[in-house]
Amino acid sequence: MRFYTGDESGLIKCIDIDANMSLLEAQAQAAKRTKAAAKAKANLKAGEQAAAADTSLAGVEIRTIDGRVNRSNGIQQMCTTKWATNDRAFAVARKNGNIDVVGFEGEQLFTYTDEKFAERVSIKHNGRTISERSYVGLSASDSHFLSCTNMGEVRYQSFATSEAKLMKLPLDACRMRTHNDRSSVFAVGGREHELSVWDAETLQESGAGAKPTPIFRAKNVANDFLNLRVPVWITDIQFTSEDATNPTLAVSTGHKQIRLYDARAQQRPVNDWEVSKHPIYHLQASHVRPELYFADNMGNVQQMDMRTGHVFGAFKGIAGAVKSISLSEDGAKIAVAGLDRYVRVFETGSMRRPLHRAYVKQRVSHVVWDWEHKDFSTQEIEEQEAEDIWETMDKAALKKKSNKRKAAAI
Repeated sequence: MRFYTGDESGLIKCIDIDANMSLLEAQAQAAKRTKAAAKAKANLKAGEQAAAADTSLAGVEIRTIDGRVNRSNGIQQMCTTKWATNDRAFAVARKNGNIDVVGFEGEQLFTYTDEKFAERVSIKHNGRTISERSYVGLSASDSHFLSCTNMGEVRYQSFATSEAKLMKLPLDACRMRTHNDRSSVFAVGGREHELSVWDAETLQESGAGAKPTPIFRAKNVANDFLNLRVPVWITDIQFTSEDATNPTLAVSTGHKQIRLYDARAQQRPVNDWEVSKHPIYHLQASHVRPELYFADNMGNVQQMDMRTGHVFGAFKGIAGAVKSISLSEDGAKIAVAGLDRYVRVFETGSMRRPLHRAYVKQRVSHVVWDWEHKDFSTQEIEEQEAEDIWETMDKAALKKKSNKRKAAAI
């Protein structure tokens, strides 16, 4: 298993976890090392200094790909993309306003700086004060990147030129997501900012122009039983269909609900469920089964059937708020990262047991599962080792025969 993380200190890290080693086995080996270190420390003579104990789990390898510890370069959004040379790369949006494209070996491929991030901000909106700009969404293809800030500033720019298509949306946007198959189609929502879906190809070039028409614009739910307006607070969005012209979407809210929208049916949600005791901040849709995974601000990650709204399981052992969720290619595993500085891997089946974990030292803001890195089972590894042994023996036998022929010829 291989993951890439971006953290609040501006580092991009690669985490390799041995899929054939269980968490219990790794913990047992770590306990043995700790016990041996404690025994060695007790046997030290006067004046001798004990070596630092290795508390890392076996089967975990972590390396830094890019960056130095600098909180002003903290990564707020991160995704993988294909660069023009067909090489894989990371697109990252940083706290200082930079959008960088970084190669998988750490080479800097592209940089854009939003100078507005250097300006001081103090705007009162919806009863709260916005004191700084931040990126709430980022997507990149092989030719363009699409970004959105909490000030509602959308930018769709080519990597080849400095010209960009811009759009101004309402303030206090909380999340922007793009469609899985069409990177120019995006959805955005936030505090008192109802869900809307747009196509970046229809945006105007830099400068004044008519505002484009959205693909879909949602309406707020009906008033409550006291006939009072229900406040809007969208925290995360997921596209749940392949159709980008009439999409279906799942939305999480800061008021503990998950809502499903169908652009073909109506502007109000077709389903509205209250599924948590705490505000829901992160949402991940499964690309294999009709399921949703959501996380609240108390470190609870749960699994939900998108057809019925039934929450049928939770992932245990997470401490602190979750910042990012990522699924494996087959949908059988889930990676969870957050403020406790751990990346944890769980099964997504009926057991939802923990498979492994890695301590990354910094608070992770985003985790991406590497789908192109394939894991091999123990049986496959043994078969490959056996094939290598037989191949080596065949080569040795051929070499021996060749030497005998040469000797006979002499």
